Amino acid sequence: MQQTRIYTMKKTFGLFVVCLIICSACQKTFTITVSSNNGNYGTVSGGGLYVKGAEITIKAFPKEGYSFKAWNDSNTNNPRTLKVENDAIYTAIFVPNENMVTINVCSDNENWGTTIGSGTYTKGTSVQILAIPNGGCYFQTWNDGNRDNPRTISATDNATYIATFAIVQIGVAPIDSLIRNMVKVEGGTFLMGATSDDDLANDNEMPQHSVTLSDFYICKYEVTQELWQAVMGSVPKGDYAWTSAYGKGQKYPAYYVSWADCDTFIQRLNAKTGLHFRLPTEAEWEYAAKGGNKSRQYTYAGSNTISNVAWGMDNSNGATHNVMQKTPNELGLYDMSGNVYEWCSDWYSTTYYSESGNTTNPQGAISGNAHVYRGGSRNAHASRCRVTYRTMGTPTIRYNDLGFRVALQK
Repeated sequence: MQQTRIYTMKKTFGLFVVCLIICSACQKTFTITVSSNNGNYGTVSGGGLYVKGAEITIKAFPKEGYSFKAWNDSNTNNPRTLKVENDAIYTAIFVPNENMVTINVCSDNENWGTTIGSGTYTKGTSVQILAIPNGGCYFQTWNDGNRDNPRTISATDNATYIATFAIVQIGVAPIDSLIRNMVKVEGGTFLMGATSDDDLANDNEMPQHSVTLSDFYICKYEVTQELWQAVMGSVPKGDYAWTSAYGKGQKYPAYYVSWADCDTFIQRLNAKTGLHFRLPTEAEWEYAAKGGNKSRQYTYAGSNTISNVAWGMDNSNGATHNVMQKTPNELGLYDMSGNVYEWCSDWYSTTYYSESGNTTNPQGAISGNAHVYRGGSRNAHASRCRVTYRTMGTPTIRYNDLGFRVALQK
């Protein structure tokens, strides 16, 4: 009797197991994959493993600035209810709203630098994009040629901005020396030009007017011949370029260079260093020559006695001299008076002072046929070495007593 009962129980258990196996076969499962066409545009829910015949709901969640358009099978229901019949993939198609635009900001080489500013913005919004160079690298330009960094753009259409980076190439003694000898000039307000009772002043130096400047940097000395060669790889061409008669040597100022030559030099210098060198504006030049906010109102750059601070017609013997041989001015700048004239960035206008009035960070005349140069030279009378003396030359003119010094963007 007991054996019969045990047999009956085993038989019953076996039938139960068989039923479970049969039911499991009946409850077949399928994978439903739900995804987004762009994770930046929107997210989804509803994917998973489901029993055949189950009714499920999938849903698309557009992010701000985007809309759900349809599923990949063109169905536009959202949320969407469907019956599971087999494995299936449902992709939600998101698109930017009509009044939104996508700005993509990226680097040409992520080992050299990264960027900020990508996103979706309302049309017409002002957006700031930024290129951030890694150590030992520098930002060169955006893919559209613009070099502003940071840069403000108007989000009018979908656009991509690619930042180009490069590796800093310094390690060249004259360039290293230049960087070390850039002097910070603290901004301030000063009276630019000459007074009407200055017997030596010309009409283009008047009226004296108030100018306010921001901080900037300017080199302690004029661009030297060794620095020019380190950047340009050659000497200026021409009969008067760097001869012993007018001064030749590594520490002599570079002369016989046009304004256009200087512009090319600065572009190449910036490419080598990743910095933003430039010519000083005329206002910056005069402010620095006068000693900035340390000015003692000298006639020449650093003294009322020209021979203390300048190589001019009376003591130069007709030639330029090594830079930094005379006494510097109040800011520690050498040869702002004499040795060689120095190009400025501004277009020249005889009447600019009377037309500009009191101003902040002036850039000179809007247009013109000639650029300003300042400071007098080894071939100039004392009156032309005054800190207020103004003269000019066309962008391509070269003289054997005309050079320049560089400023640096703050």
